[in-house]
Amino acid sequence: MSEHLIKWRDQHLNTISPSFCAAKWYNASIFLGSGYTGSCHLPLPHQIDLEEIKQRPTALHNTQHKKKMRKMMLEGVKPAECNYCWKIEGIQRDNVSDRIFKSIIYDNPDIKKLAITKWDEDVMLKTLEISFDRQCNFACSYCNAGYSTTWLKDIENNGPYQNFVSTSGGGGAYQTNGNWADSHGRHMENSPYVEAFFKWWPELAGSLQELRVTGGEATVSQNFWRFVDIMHNNPSPNMRFAVNTNLGLSKKALDKLINITRTLPVKEFDLFTSNESFGKHAEYLRDGLHYDTWRSNLVEFIENANCRFVTIMMTVTNLALFSITEFMDDMITLKAKYGTGKPRLDLNILRWPGFMSPIILPDNLKEYAYNKLNTWYAANKENPYLEEGERASIKRLLDYIDVIETGHISMVDSKYKLFHDFKSFYSQYDTRRNKNFTAAFPELKNWYDTVVLRENYDPVDLIEQDGITFAETGEYNGEDR
Repeated sequence: MSEHLIKWRDQHLNTISPSFCAAKWYNASIFLGSGYTGSCHLPLPHQIDLEEIKQRPTALHNTQHKKKMRKMMLEGVKPAECNYCWKIEGIQRDNVSDRIFKSIIYDNPDIKKLAITKWDEDVMLKTLEISFDRQCNFACSYCNAGYSTTWLKDIENNGPYQNFVSTSGGGGAYQTNGNWADSHGRHMENSPYVEAFFKWWPELAGSLQELRVTGGEATVSQNFWRFVDIMHNNPSPNMRFAVNTNLGLSKKALDKLINITRTLPVKEFDLFTSNESFGKHAEYLRDGLHYDTWRSNLVEFIENANCRFVTIMMTVTNLALFSITEFMDDMITLKAKYGTGKPRLDLNILRWPGFMSPIILPDNLKEYAYNKLNTWYAANKENPYLEEGERASIKRLLDYIDVIETGHISMVDSKYKLFHDFKSFYSQYDTRRNKNFTAAFPELKNWYDTVVLRENYDPVDLIEQDGITFAETGEYNGEDR
């Protein structure tokens, strides 16, 4: 299944260096609202230098930080910010890390050329994900105000989320209004980052093989539609254009999106949307989503748009595991009707916040979720509607749940500190969003009810007692000390 991908890695990446990834050169995520960029969605983004982009708009991508990471990779050093891929490869079960998926899309001669390119040289992008601003009509549980204006309203109306005790669980993301994301105005009028991008566009359009616009929610951004007009006047016949949308759209907005798939002067159009759980679980986790509406809009788009592929970006949290198989079954029914690429499944394992990680569950529930998914995979791994990459990503998720214990959290945080933060977050989420955790996830009720929330204490109070841990029993055992 994944053998030829591993062989490709060894032939085309590891021959340059064991830490080499072409995405550091040819791929970027650029957040124009905040002026941040990253080589992909896995490392934390870093700040773009405003003075540099005034002289060189290409510095939106070719930052000094990225150049240092490129130097490390050429020398065989594994950048710490790419720890996700090193963990996946460290499982040593021939798992396919994202550095393979994000490199194999480029021609082998273009990859080989990077081995003799100076590490500090500016390189033109081939694939780009761009976000104009954080305007969004959803407030998904694992998102935050830095990426959603609906999340911003939650913080503005109700104040920051409180009572997180882990030092690396990621709760801080729910304690800010995210104003860093639009320091140049909520709609990014006259943003130097947006203007630098539009200035760079005529040159960039000639090198890109794929451009994906995301958000927030791309279709509610004024700058997205401004950019669509610019694209109409600057044809890119060799470029694939993709849009990320939550598909929580009105009929009018959906028709407008379908229309540009037929009118934009680009090579091809792809759609990316997001979901990873079924029915009431999806509606709980993705606040603002109505499953039937999302699915209906998905079918409407597939049937009427001039589109190459539709990809479902699945952000796999611990709660998503409890109906991920039902969701994949539903998507396979669409594959059977419309073809394997409509839709495709793209599983991404959530790392932050740590208390939502797939591995942060009490052992009995983690085992239950693993067995359910493993049983489904055993029955479906030869399913002709699953593509090789989909099978590899499902297998990777299974191995991750099975092998990884601490994930990407600090070892100073015990698992049950993260249980505490899990309940602290979702109890507040329920109140603010008029939801009910145990009604949505009755299979977790017995455990959830045992998690005791503590107020105003030192995090060191939560420690192992008498050799029995919260992770083993699903409940706190022992007195604070």
